[in-house]
Amino acid sequence: MVGKRNKDDDWDDSFFGDFFDDFGFDFKRMNEKMQRIFENLMKESNQGSDEKGPFVYGFSYRVGPDGRPQFQEFGNVPSGRRGYANQLESDTREPMTDFNEDKDRVYVTVELPGVSKENIDLKISERNITVDAKEEERKYHKSIDFPYRILTESTTAKFKNGILDVVVSKESSASMSGKSVKIE
Repeated sequence: MVGKRNKDDDWDDSFFGDFFDDFGFDFKRMNEKMQRIFENLMKESNQGSDEKGPFVYGFSYRVGPDGRPQFQEFGNVPSGRRGYANQLESDTREPMTDFNEDKDRVYVTVELPGVSKENIDLKISERNITVDAKEEERKYHKSIDFPYRILTESTTAKFKNGILDVVVSKESSASMSGKSVKIE
């Protein structure tokens, strides 16, 4: 276990001091909570379960096109407060996914290491993209919902070196707004 630092210790005060305290972060409490979560996960996974790791959970952070922060969770351990091991999706992983957009298109990148192109099932609907991939011991699933309609017929996808790149066009606001009617 990593040694705990006392707030009275001054071994690194000259470098960081109470830098993080100014932001309102309580790193000690956060670290203790994370440690309890992992201890519970390991205890529950060892009780009556034939399933063994790896357990993967994480998140990515980026600033969206609207300037607001966006967090994306990934892994095979769903977020939640209860029943970590019971909720474990034992054989399906959620791949790391990134998406960017401009005025007309959405660019989706999905990491699918160890999978061949023939074993990828890509489905597009007018508000959703779903990727399923299965290769011997690896299974991946990812579903992405969009707050706007996408044009399914204009979708292109390329797969190279374990990376799936999908480009879809957004439905234009002109086609969504309907027909303009002249008023007499």
